[in-house]
This record gives sequence, C-alpha cells and structure tokens, in this order.
Amino acid sequence: MRNLKKQLDCYDSLPPSLRKTLANAAFDWDATLVLGALELGAAIEGVIARILEDEQRRLPIDAYVMYGPDHPRAARNVQANWLRYYHYPAKTGYWWRR
Repeated sequence: MRNLKKQLDCYDSLPPSLRKTLANAAFDWDATLVLGALELGAAIEGVIARILEDEQRRLPIDAYVMYGPDHPRAARNVQANWLRYYHYPAKTGYWWRR
C-alpha cells in the first residue's frame, strides 16, 4: 500500500504533459522512475518521446504474442531477447504455433 501511495504522489507531482502521457499510455510506467529521471535533469520532452518510442516498439510485439504473426499490426517475427525484455516467455509454444 505504501508503494502505491508513493506512485500516486510521484504521479501527482509530474508536469501535466507527462501525467497526460502516462495516463494514456498503453502500458504501465513507473511514476517514481519518471520523476527520478526529471530530478536528474532529463527534459520532459525527451521523457515523453522515450515513452512513445517504447510503445511504438512494443505494440507489434504484443500483437505478435497475443494474436500471432498473421495479425495486421503484429511483427512477423520477434527475437527471443525482445520477448524476454518485455517479460514474455522466449519459448515458441504460443497458441498460434501449435
């Protein structure tokens, strides 16, 4: 519960543009990590760009895992290291391969 309160406090202290980006993000982002980056001197625009860049990279991988490579928005092939990076199993036993 204390970690959740810390997350919410960090989120509340972020600039409005970053709060909007995090609120509309397709994936969970750690508000304490984002606030830490700002405290270290990262530019707000750079953090937003990084979040959006990561989402553009991740969406085809998620579609690949959930729907298979034939889905129109899915990557045709995903390397095992990207699956591990996004916490998916690197094995090839997905439902659409059976």
